[in-house]
Amino acid sequence: MPVQTTVKTNIYIPDGCKAQIKATGDVGWTDFGALTGDCTMTWEWDENKVSSANAGTLRTVQKNHRVTGALTLQNLNPATIQKASGNSMELVQTAGSPIATIPNQTIAAGWADGVKYDLVMVVSSTDSTNVRTTAAPTLTSVTLDAAGTPEVLTAGNDYLVVADSNSPSGWVMTFMSAGMTTISPTTKAITIDYGSNTPVASDTLYAGSSSQTLDAYALKFEHTDSAGKIRSMELYSVNTNSGGFQFNFKSAEADGVEEMPLTFTANLDTTKANNRQLFAWTIENGAE
Repeated sequence: MPVQTTVKTNIYIPDGCKAQIKATGDVGWTDFGALTGDCTMTWEWDENKVSSANAGTLRTVQKNHRVTGALTLQNLNPATIQKASGNSMELVQTAGSPIATIPNQTIAAGWADGVKYDLVMVVSSTDSTNVRTTAAPTLTSVTLDAAGTPEVLTAGNDYLVVADSNSPSGWVMTFMSAGMTTISPTTKAITIDYGSNTPVASDTLYAGSSSQTLDAYALKFEHTDSAGKIRSMELYSVNTNSGGFQFNFKSAEADGVEEMPLTFTANLDTTKANNRQLFAWTIENGAE
């Protein structure tokens, strides 16, 4: 049989995606982390067919546009799960005992201004358990490893510490080389010396009210290929469905890891322009 078409410019091999959430009031996106299975999104609407007695269907009108979807979390981070609750869950973090044995962290030479570098704190040089804190980490010093006398960097002038739930500690650091006195500072390593820090010992999610007004959140599903080209789907105004959270414990006979399936519905964001209120499906030219 002959080939029936040669059009194959938009063929995509399944390769997973990154699912991200932006809750009401958030500035940036938070990565849900590891997922299992497919991320599904289906555009739905109701139809109003206007008929006549002698001229058939006069017109078909769409209304109640929505997207229904699902994903399954393997990374069961209470902070991101709380975001997906639309503030119907309350996250409470219980503090542990202060830790004074956190090893120094080195940011390798070749760092760049404005890039977010995870602050990675572990219990000790022999215990790699991540340390998370609710407050910005206490730092003894941040130094640029220049020849001779290292340059001591100052907060607000040479670096900033910013909350970021994607970081293992909940915090990241960005640098500003313009204020540093060492010549070619980005060619030097940076040493972060941690002081005593109080970790989060446990996270507890609470839920249950006689009535609750849900805050909508945004979702973005993004695939990046080996050339850095992106395919993405962004939903503007999303709520998790009733029954959409599953808190399960698998049996010892089960395979894989603990999972949490989530189902959701995206509705219109009427603050946006007409025909652009539900979603944006974007494919960069050449994306695979």
